Amino acid sequence: MLKTAATKGDKATFETILQTALATWPGDRNALLTLANTLKPEWTRQEHAAELAKAKADAEAKEQASRARGIFYYLDPKLWNGQAELGAGISTGDTKEKAGSVGLTFKRKFGPKWEHNIDLGFDYARRSGDTTRNRFDGKYEALWKPWDKGFLINYVELELDQFSGYDYRVVENLGFGYQILQTSRQSLRLEAGPGVRFYKVEDEPGSGTEILGRLSSTYEIKFNDSLSLKDRIAFIYGADSRTLENRVQASARINAHLAARLSVEVKYDSEAPDGTAPWDTLTRATFVYDF
Repeated sequence: MLKTAATKGDKATFETILQTALATWPGDRNALLTLANTLKPEWTRQEHAAELAKAKADAEAKEQASRARGIFYYLDPKLWNGQAELGAGISTGDTKEKAGSVGLTFKRKFGPKWEHNIDLGFDYARRSGDTTRNRFDGKYEALWKPWDKGFLINYVELELDQFSGYDYRVVENLGFGYQILQTSRQSLRLEAGPGVRFYKVEDEPGSGTEILGRLSSTYEIKFNDSLSLKDRIAFIYGADSRTLENRVQASARINAHLAARLSVEVKYDSEAPDGTAPWDTLTRATFVYDF
């Protein structure tokens, strides 16, 4: 409504909506004032401008005080946004069964220029006394944002899958990214760049290395305050093989800390080892806890 009033140039309605929003959601006061100031800075009251300036100064002072702690600034778990995920999944491809699923994600911004994302996932299943699925996947992203929409990214992924035909696979990728879309409801970013993949084929001597190019996109949309969708696609074109991954997840928030999530992950390997399937899918139903 603020955006509509600002577009129409209706200052009186804009002010009425802003005051109503401030009274209705006092906990979001700074965010509301920031939005109003972004839309129409010339309409911002002097006292609101002073309030925003003080909030910015307080945040910068708090950040500097936190940085002064040295190594504890980087390790303090209170400063990392974390999620724990627990549930069950159904897989097809190399293995066909129901499995337990555990995941951890951590996100952290170091000022306006740096962002770190860690995503850890583990799937495990047994059937008739035998292990039928045993997979760990870890991803790490470091983003440096020297420009308004462009950024540089260092992407690292470790995959340990007992039934994939590989003992391990590691991807190291340096690339350039661009934030195509960023609103309060939607975001879309693209990343591309060169890298290298290290791998060890099961029951074969020695390990392998291949030069690759990686292209990925991440799209997120919030339908409302409770329901959201995230779709991430990654394509790796290597000297010896091609890999395509797509993970779609829909999340429904139950309360401030708990959400229910349904995700579908599809993976294709053009040069899957003998005895393994080129296509794998994994569907998970989980509960996610924010901490």
